[in-house]
Amino acid sequence: MQDTRYLPPDEAAARAVDRLGGILPDLIAVRQQLARLQAREARLLAATDDVVADWVKDAGLQHRSEAEMPHRIAAAEIAAAWRVSDRTVQRQIGDAATLVRDYPSTLAALEAGRISAAHVRVIVANGAIISRPELRAAYEDAVLPYAESEAATRLAPVARLRAQWYSDTTVDERHRQARLRRGVSVTDLDDGMAELVAVLPAVLAHGAFDRLSQIARSAQDSQAGVGDDALTDDGRPAPSDTRTLNELRADVLSDLLLTGEPSTLSVADGGLRAIRGTVQVTVPVLALIGDRVADPFEAPVLVGHGPIDAATARSLTADAPGWDRILTHPVSGAVLAVDRYRPSEEMRRHLRTRDQHCRFPACRVPAKICDIDHTVDRARGGATDVRNLAHVCRRHHTGKHHSPWRVRQRPGGVLEWTSPTARVYIDRPVSEVAFATDPEFDDAPF
Repeated sequence: MQDTRYLPPDEAAARAVDRLGGILPDLIAVRQQLARLQAREARLLAATDDVVADWVKDAGLQHRSEAEMPHRIAAAEIAAAWRVSDRTVQRQIGDAATLVRDYPSTLAALEAGRISAAHVRVIVANGAIISRPELRAAYEDAVLPYAESEAATRLAPVARLRAQWYSDTTVDERHRQARLRRGVSVTDLDDGMAELVAVLPAVLAHGAFDRLSQIARSAQDSQAGVGDDALTDDGRPAPSDTRTLNELRADVLSDLLLTGEPSTLSVADGGLRAIRGTVQVTVPVLALIGDRVADPFEAPVLVGHGPIDAATARSLTADAPGWDRILTHPVSGAVLAVDRYRPSEEMRRHLRTRDQHCRFPACRVPAKICDIDHTVDRARGGATDVRNLAHVCRRHHTGKHHSPWRVRQRPGGVLEWTSPTARVYIDRPVSEVAFATDPEFDDAPF
């Protein structure tokens, strides 16, 4: 049901929507023009790389130090004209050469304005683990249709998973090497601040962030129960806690590292020990058998990140209090059912597995902190059924009910959003991509 208290008067809203409808096509056209210009710049930078390569070859420069100098000279020439760092330009020349040489379809999509430079960076960066040209082309064909319909942030975990399918090395092999690079560093910032960075295995990093978030939210909930008339022990008015969730995360982290407990805030509901970090991992059943089964199309996946090593996945499942059994379509990968031997909150588990994040276009807020929304409002007869439910973050949930945005749910959990200017945006469950068994069947109907 729509709450009209939050809507402007009908005439004013109609005028604003009409004006927005007039601006929006130009905004879209500008983005497409920028994409075309970025593609042209990439071609020119790649041509510069060809010029330098011919220079090195014709001059017979053999030693690495000698061959490097023409690259520096060319980069410095462009950097002086652009008034930027020559190191930045040299890196851009290399990236452009990789794009033009190894990802022609991605470059064509950028030239046509169907994707952005952000999509290109995701595709190229994740494809770096693929060495064979024919497999790189197959990877490109597998991710490009998804890139043309989704935001770059949503593309990243999908591209990471698809790249694993075509890599010459397994995620286990790469994880063993990458794990050796774990560490902690500090970078000084301005105004008495510094940045603490920890490089950790993804499961540990996501779990740690989740626990920090839970403690911070618990502190917020505790503060929310304190009235304006609350007093300190000495009878003075208790100060209100105005810290944002992100500020609370930072304070909790520093407290835990320095004192072992969150000394600057109170935690409700059982204290610190009651809060455990959680992650959502999808583990193909064959991955539980052992290292003898290493199918790249069946890699364990950390939701929100991408493939993880099988040893970590098996360790997590061994200690898990319960498993959700997921039945997926053998061709499209759509989630058909989620159950347990002792069913508990079956709909919620089904929706968490299917959606994984907020289902508003381009939003990546994790499902576990989203609202489960009735696509057709319950007050208007909408059923409490997975075919009428979807995860929507609080921001977009509020917008759905208090703005002219509309949404319709199609079969398979596909959401069709209609904007105030009557533009239609299709949001498909990421699970259709994550659980698809073969890129050959990506477009198969379900």
